[in-house]
Amino acid sequence: MKKILWIVIAALTGLTVLAGYFFQDQLSPVLALVFEWGLVLLAVAGLIGIGFLLARHIRRVIRWEKGAVFSIVVLVAFLGALIAGFLLTPQSELYRSLILNVQVPVEASLLAVLAVTLLVAGLRIIQVRGWSPMSIAFLASAVFSMVINLGWIRTPAGSLAEGILGFFTRLPLVGARGVLLGMAIGGLVVGLRYLLALDRSGGE
Repeated sequence: MKKILWIVIAALTGLTVLAGYFFQDQLSPVLALVFEWGLVLLAVAGLIGIGFLLARHIRRVIRWEKGAVFSIVVLVAFLGALIAGFLLTPQSELYRSLILNVQVPVEASLLAVLAVTLLVAGLRIIQVRGWSPMSIAFLASAVFSMVINLGWIRTPAGSLAEGILGFFTRLPLVGARGVLLGMAIGGLVVGLRYLLALDRSGGE
């Protein structure tokens, strides 16, 4: 009974939000209330997640388990960011610059690791499945895109070579858009399955 109740609540909420896109004038007050409740629940869930994460790292440091040094780094960084946020406020230019000077290099490093990981995965696919037209095309396109984006190839401004190079430079955006479209379609299918009660995992 409880599972059915949660499914009905989730389905009604989702259908209300979906209907709000077609009847914005009539349902705008209801949508505003639903979004406010959603933000409150999201904030509470975030606080619970942060508390659980801190408790886990504190317990690891107290017991001095494997990785306790990294837990100390996490706790010090969290407390430093929290104290600075209270003293300087997130609107402070100094506070934002301090955060960005850490966040941007970390994100760039993760993207670099992701690129290398994808390349190694491509080589692994070739090693396991052998040389096929698809694996060769994948590896060649990956290496070609990486070489082009290094900026070593220079072409005269306004020339045909510049147009061709720009085309190949923008070509990975097509794949990125394809991935985003796939994610959107997948999210739509999952959402419809949930709203139509075909998938009842939310009742667990």
